[in-house]
Amino acid sequence: MKPTNQLFDLIHSLTTDEEALFVNASSIQQGDKNYLKLYNYLKQQDIYDEAEVKEHFKNEVFIQHLASEKNQLLHHVLKSLRFYRYETSLSAKINESIKNIQILFNKSLYKQSRKQLSIIKKQASDNDLFYCLLEIIELEKVLVDMEAYYGDINFKTVNELIDEENNIFLKIENLAAYDIQLAKLNRLSSKLMIARNASDVEEINTILKDTQQLAETKGFLSKKSKIIYTYAIGVCNRLLNELANEHRLFSDLIIEMETNPDIISEMPNYYILSHGHLIRYYALKKQYNDGFMLIDKLKSLSLNKMFKATDVQISIFIQSYINEILLYSYIGQHEQAKKIIPNVIKGLDKYESKINNEDLLRIYHSIAMVYFGVGEFNKSLHWLNKIINENFDDLRQDTIRISKLIYLIVHFELGNDDLLQYIYKSTLRFFNSQKKQYKFENVFLENFKKIAISKKASKQVETYQTFKDELVSVFKDRYEKNALEFFNFYAWLDSKIFNITFADAIRLRKENR
Repeated sequence: MKPTNQLFDLIHSLTTDEEALFVNASSIQQGDKNYLKLYNYLKQQDIYDEAEVKEHFKNEVFIQHLASEKNQLLHHVLKSLRFYRYETSLSAKINESIKNIQILFNKSLYKQSRKQLSIIKKQASDNDLFYCLLEIIELEKVLVDMEAYYGDINFKTVNELIDEENNIFLKIENLAAYDIQLAKLNRLSSKLMIARNASDVEEINTILKDTQQLAETKGFLSKKSKIIYTYAIGVCNRLLNELANEHRLFSDLIIEMETNPDIISEMPNYYILSHGHLIRYYALKKQYNDGFMLIDKLKSLSLNKMFKATDVQISIFIQSYINEILLYSYIGQHEQAKKIIPNVIKGLDKYESKINNEDLLRIYHSIAMVYFGVGEFNKSLHWLNKIINENFDDLRQDTIRISKLIYLIVHFELGNDDLLQYIYKSTLRFFNSQKKQYKFENVFLENFKKIAISKKASKQVETYQTFKDELVSVFKDRYEKNALEFFNFYAWLDSKIFNITFADAIRLRKENR
């Protein structure tokens, strides 16, 4: 059987805190530990090579049963990670408490069991930990029988516990119904960042109405149901660009979760993503200080134990650094945004294989726009190539389509006239083959052709102005205008008309609004 690198990947995924906990836990054990030798060697490998491992430990007895030693190491790493999760997750603490109660059961220490069980049952109930509750009720059924057998006070009858159990199943069903609506919305939002036509609006409104109807008919049987409902309705409004509703819903969601911190520990990504949505709102409303304050708040979360899980750290990384880049770019401070890119590259080096393609597209596009803003077009081209040349299936087609247009602009700025002719024809074929057609894209391609072909400088300003006027006309359609969220086409044309930098054009437009 071919050796796998799963253990290697797990070891290299450990954070500094997780690694320290593992090493400290191992140091408690006495004697020579072969699994720790193996751990230290795998840690220093860049790529897993089992032949190299066997060669390095050829004089060690344990290498003769390497598979067993790898399993031993895996056991100890996972055990330390469980303890680490115990410190940051209420559900993990309750799961450990359930195991402790089971031990007390085995020792026939039922009175001690009752005390512990009552404590964790309330915690699980207060925080909608339904599956923990089902395990607790199963233990409580046994405990009721034992209490009756020894003539102790029965807190509840078995029938009452069965009623509780049925009520929990109803809550699970209620939560699942909202999860289904959110899943539909997530599939849609993975394809587009904002509604671009009437068809998109219709699809979003269908999910919106179904989710609202669910709330009207079934209500919220748990805090988690209400959180998912609020988040889903917020995303619907974000896709529809209904800014006031978006701000209200995500603000309410953050307040609701901060009122119940243990819920944050169980649903941290909803909390983090809500902050990301609000940062966009503040950018569009020119409330920049509020946006930067939220970014600072997000970054500080990465130091909180509650947010130490790798997937949560990735979410914080994306929502803080990428939104910071976008906020600086939005106000024309591209040089400031450029200073953040090394941190983003560092994050990509650490997390890229674990980041979903939807978020990778956002990252690539954001970096490309920063380099475009500072006039480093070759670097911008590098990141645009990562968007255009990689297969992202049906993800974020709006970002990919706009990137293809920006790709033309970058080659134009670089003066790649011969190559530009070929790229233009290829781009034209791409857009002609698309099922969804947008007026803005047609207007862009028609006018860009005139600019790319024209060699007379005297005609350029007039051509750019005509280009801009036609865009102003087509962007009167609110859904066509949403293209401006991906790239400030007005600012680019202004930079040509008035012979100023792209960043200066953005700042002037912001000042004159």
